[in-house]
Amino acid sequence: MYSTISLFNDKIRLLIYRESSKMSNKKIAVIYLFFFIIPYILCLSIIGVSYNSLVLHALSWRIVIGGLVGAFGMFAVKVIAQRPVLIMYRSSTRKILKELLNFFILERSKFVISANLLVDFCLSIVSIYLVANFLPLTIILGRTLGWLVLILVISLTLASYLEFESLSIYTEKKK
Repeated sequence: MYSTISLFNDKIRLLIYRESSKMSNKKIAVIYLFFFIIPYILCLSIIGVSYNSLVLHALSWRIVIGGLVGAFGMFAVKVIAQRPVLIMYRSSTRKILKELLNFFILERSKFVISANLLVDFCLSIVSIYLVANFLPLTIILGRTLGWLVLILVISLTLASYLEFESLSIYTEKKK
């Protein structure tokens, strides 16, 4: 009897916690921008700069290898962010926001994961191509990578500061 009451109380506490920790759509959009969109673009830029600084003849058949490495690198970044994405997805009420968040959710069928890898592969190749065509080699080999990583860290720090409690995988210990 006591364990059923305790279990029931725990479920009520969980429901209250979920309701109190729901974020507004505006806050979700800001966090999504700083925690996912900006880092996603920066990671693609890092792929392009890294590849072009390592391979001087970037626009040959080797770009496919760069695209594959980039796609799996982006996949690894998305895997790390699954918990915050799912929390924001469940908290959002706007359809367009849910669709944007849905792009980063990998807990789906193998077809969707494969399509996600294909999109990352294509975007990695585009990034490599754009960096090779629009940045001179002196800039690519200079400080570009450091600036991109600095902006990435600042963006992730801002997003974490905005809503660490709601996106955290850690929960409070019971007293």
